[in-house]
Amino acid sequence: MPSPSFVRLSRIGVAAALLCAAVPAAAIVGGRPADEATRAQTALIVSTRGASCTGVVLTPLVVLTAAHCVQPAANYAAVAFEASGPRIIEASRVALHPQFDPNSFATRRPTPDLALVKLSAPLPGVRPARLSSEPALPARRTAFTLAGYGVVKDGDGKSAGTLRTVELPSIGTTGGIMIRLSDGPAAGGCTGDSGGPVFLEGEVAGIIGWSTAAGGARGCGGVTGATLVGPQRAWIDATARSMGAQ
Repeated sequence: MPSPSFVRLSRIGVAAALLCAAVPAAAIVGGRPADEATRAQTALIVSTRGASCTGVVLTPLVVLTAAHCVQPAANYAAVAFEASGPRIIEASRVALHPQFDPNSFATRRPTPDLALVKLSAPLPGVRPARLSSEPALPARRTAFTLAGYGVVKDGDGKSAGTLRTVELPSIGTTGGIMIRLSDGPAAGGCTGDSGGPVFLEGEVAGIIGWSTAAGGARGCGGVTGATLVGPQRAWIDATARSMGAQ
């Protein structure tokens, strides 16, 4: 597992995150604006820690994201995009994958970087994403589509808040639970894209967790890592049910 610059939450604050979400901006490195179907399955998550992240809609009340997106303890919320402007919907419960270790990035021993967030009210205008149930690791060069609300360039917090996508092939796996994605420099996840979906043939196959710059340096546009969803479906489904997801 490389020494990543986590695709960490942007230090832009809740108010700033809402402002960025309300105006045209860029995000995923080397990507393009997401289509309506992708936007309907994806959520923007903000927090009182002054941070933002991305999530996958399981139901209007339950969002799947990266565990490090909702650590440490703070108040978290999802952004509802409405005609009158963005509105935050506070989280009422957060559940981390029981095997997630926040020190796994430092130790380079990957653990399932997954969490579920239950909201206090439903997100409007969303469509539940379909999750993969495939337990097998993907073959090298399998093509995936990533989506996230993060920045277009490392350190450019003002560019966060618009959902963008990029297509990348897998270049390998790590620990039997994670895929690495890359197609040369200047493409991939970046700050604020953590928790975003990694699609394969219309299903969410993984959740974005970290990125590096070219050559494994800290930053973005090199390699993007994501936790595979299929091997963790039992925990995801059981936890979602316990949150009242239908």
